[in-house]
Amino acid sequence: MTLLSLTQVTRRYGDGRREVAVLDRVCMEVDAGDFVGVWGPRRSGKTTLLRVAAGIEAPNAGAVCFDGHVLTSMGANERARLLRAHGIAHVSGDWRPQLSQPAVDSVAMPLLGDRISLREARPLARRALEKVGAGECADVWTGRLSQGERIRVALARAIVREPRLLLIDEPAVSPSPLECGELYALLRSLANDSKLAVLVASEDLEALAGARRSMSISNGELRSMDPAGVVLAFPDRRAVRAEPSA
Repeated sequence: MTLLSLTQVTRRYGDGRREVAVLDRVCMEVDAGDFVGVWGPRRSGKTTLLRVAAGIEAPNAGAVCFDGHVLTSMGANERARLLRAHGIAHVSGDWRPQLSQPAVDSVAMPLLGDRISLREARPLARRALEKVGAGECADVWTGRLSQGERIRVALARAIVREPRLLLIDEPAVSPSPLECGELYALLRSLANDSKLAVLVASEDLEALAGARRSMSISNGELRSMDPAGVVLAFPDRRAVRAEPSA
């Protein structure tokens, strides 16, 4: 079952002299329980793709649908209510907490808008921290966390509300290769949860290991990474062959 779909999505930015299409008529689908990877170098459009998919940014053209709802036709409040209710969670690898507080309180905060008290939210936050391998960080103040620990706490903040789709933007920011390897293994384990679809965008191909489908993005265009270099052409299901990029 299709959970997320982008249809002919275009996102342009102006630099004062001209407009650049960071996303150019992009089409893609993510199924429930899927694990999808998107590879691209820096400034290739990965972050914009995930922000548009999460409903954080609106495209200039095209449609974004989640669970049968057209996000691009909703108002901001209506969209936020839909996505909060077991919807989409968005994580950036360079997440830095706005407040210095115990990690368990930081993870609990997304639940407080659901009329849950901090006292009630803390056990759920500790459970989420355990799930991402950061249980020992629960009582550590966020300002004292390492980069790898901050990423895990950010993941815990994302999954504590039990989303159906997790979007992870560039997890490859840890200075330690060992931490990166452990983090990528964690992403694969999260993707094995049949209730959770995971979409990871990274410039490190290792982060996409185990993905059921892999794509690349450059010059505003999203392509599958199969040997034929097929341009993704939903929703008409036609695959247009293209020469591999240099």
